[in-house]
Amino acid sequence: MKTSFSISVKKPCSENFEHFSTTAKGGFCGSCQKEVIDFTAMPEKELIKHFDKSAGETCGRFYTSQLKSYRTNPLTKMNGTFFSRSIALMGFSLLALCSIPELQAQEIASLNPSEQTEIVIAQKLHEATAIAFEKYTITGTVLDEENLPLAGVNVVLKGTAEGVMTDFDGKFEFPRALEVDETLVFSHIGYEAKEYTVVAGDSKVIDITIAFKSSDIFLMGEVVVGGAYKTKRNIFQKFVGLFK
Repeated sequence: MKTSFSISVKKPCSENFEHFSTTAKGGFCGSCQKEVIDFTAMPEKELIKHFDKSAGETCGRFYTSQLKSYRTNPLTKMNGTFFSRSIALMGFSLLALCSIPELQAQEIASLNPSEQTEIVIAQKLHEATAIAFEKYTITGTVLDEENLPLAGVNVVLKGTAEGVMTDFDGKFEFPRALEVDETLVFSHIGYEAKEYTVVAGDSKVIDITIAFKSSDIFLMGEVVVGGAYKTKRNIFQKFVGLFK
C-alpha cells in the first residue's frame, strides 16, 4: 500500500497564469495546449487525493510550500479514551468561557458608583478618540520573503484603478486619504496578492508593513511525482500473495 509521495516542479514555466483561459480546475495554457490545475486553491486533503489517484502527467500551479512530501493516510483514528478526554476538556473550556462575562460583571458591580463612572468615562473617551479622524493617510513598506525591500509592488484601492507603486526602497504613500474599512490590495508578479483594510487609529497617518512570505510564491510547471514507497508486507500478507 502506497503511504507516501512527494511532488516537485523540475522546470518552472514562465507563462502568466492570469492570462490563461479559465477552466473548471484552473486555466488553459495556449502555449503548451494543456490545462494547468490551480493547486493553490486546493486544500491539502484534496491535493493528496488527486495525486494518490492520478497516474498521468499533470501541469499545475503551486505555492512553494506545497512542494514537499505527503502521507496518503495522514489521519489516524482516535481511541475512545482520548476522544472522551477531548470532549470533557472542550466542555470545561466552554464553561470557563461562559463564566468570564459573569465574573467581570460581578467585579464591576462590586465597585462603588464613582469608580464605575470613571470606567464609563474612560470607555467613552477611547471610543471618541477612535473615531476622531474620518480619513487617514496610508504609508508603508513592502518586504519580500527575505525581509528585503520589494520594489515595483502595485498598491491599488480595491474595486478601483487608483493606486501607486513601491519605490526602490519598497516604500509607498497612497495618493489620497482613505476612510475606515477601505481596502488596499498589494500585488507583485510571482506572489499571491495581500490586502490591508483601514481601521480607526489615533493618528491621521497610518504606517504599515506588508511582508510577502516564501509560502506566497507561486511556482508553475509540469509536476513530478516521486518518492513513493510501500509498507513492508508481514508474513501473513506474503502467504496470501502466493495465491494471487
